[in-house]
Amino acid sequence: MTSCLRATTAVLLILWSGWFARSAEATDLKNTIRNLYGNQGIHVEPSPFFPVETSFQTSSLQGLDQLNNQVTSAIGVPSFSSSVTGFTFDIERGIPVRTTESLGPMLTERATTLGVSKLNVAGTYTRVSFTMLDGKNLNNLQLTFHRNDVSEGCDPSIPQSLARCDTIRAKLKVDLSEDIFAFIATYGLTSVWDVGLVVPLIHVRLFARASAAIFHVDTLGKTKPGSTQIGNLPIHRFGPNSTPPDASGGGDETGLGDIILRTKYNFLRNSGGLTPDLAFLFEVKLPTGDAKRLLGTGGTNLAGLLIASKTYGRWFTPHVNVGYEINTKDLEQNTIRYALGFDARLLSELSFDADVIGRQKPEGNGTGDHTVDLSLGVKWNPLNSLIFRANVQIPLDKHSGLRADFIPTVGAEYLF
Repeated sequence: MTSCLRATTAVLLILWSGWFARSAEATDLKNTIRNLYGNQGIHVEPSPFFPVETSFQTSSLQGLDQLNNQVTSAIGVPSFSSSVTGFTFDIERGIPVRTTESLGPMLTERATTLGVSKLNVAGTYTRVSFTMLDGKNLNNLQLTFHRNDVSEGCDPSIPQSLARCDTIRAKLKVDLSEDIFAFIATYGLTSVWDVGLVVPLIHVRLFARASAAIFHVDTLGKTKPGSTQIGNLPIHRFGPNSTPPDASGGGDETGLGDIILRTKYNFLRNSGGLTPDLAFLFEVKLPTGDAKRLLGTGGTNLAGLLIASKTYGRWFTPHVNVGYEINTKDLEQNTIRYALGFDARLLSELSFDADVIGRQKPEGNGTGDHTVDLSLGVKWNPLNSLIFRANVQIPLDKHSGLRADFIPTVGAEYLF
């Protein structure tokens, strides 16, 4: 036990003090979209008729800020591997021990625990390439900015108000992806009580490009490119003294993500009856990742899950996970978490896992308030102490929040 704690402490110290810790060089990657046109928003050229250079400032700042928040706040916490495996390591005896015929679930939990003095260590790699935001393609987003005085009236039939009908449309392309390497360790304190941690290393890439153009409404009420004109002179236009219509920004960052501490207690075991095994899992997500660099959320999350599972015939294990996650930084991001699925042995060295995984925010802001994924995976045990795993998450609702077409994960467990 002491050697296990020393090894874990050493790993954490190396991660924290090494090339993860780059906060002094941190860039404000989180506000890439918000800052595309600078902190003053979009300005057009001064007009000889009346001052209009700041006409679109407020609307552009608000629109970019809203999109920025939708994108960055919707970067979800990935589902890390289950703390249950088909093999554990008995420290006292020094050998790997087979726990069940199935090799265990991938992203969800069983009620069973590892057992006293048993250690499981795993490493995984996950690739997330985001493609959609609330059903809209990230390569084809559009924002429309209005004049500050549009509330005073915009009637195409009244020439004096035509200029208030002018708008600026910005087309945006957003390239956002994550590469997540996770170190996962679980240790059995007693026969029914496990503790563990997840240490993620994250590489995140965010680039955004925008192209703005002015549109007007003619006297027939049709929207057309270009500004309203007085004579042959446009009221609104881009030029040498305005904000450039084309803008881009972004970068990539690598560093330590938010560390997760876990503990699970198996309070009911019923190997012979129909009643399922029951356990409670408690998680604490620490704000160790730099939020400005999009490596973490910037707050502490607390989560509790009730777990039920039952093994039938030593090869088929259905499981249910239901719980609640509290975001201490933003209570509107509190989440109901649930999962329903099974893992089953296909061959003596191969098992299959299928789950439906959902997250719902009862008080959310409308972006990603309810997401549901289908998770499919396999585990392969070619050697006594080695398990390979592969998994894919497929969104079942691409119209909710920030989504990828699919999320692959590969990994391995090695029992020393």
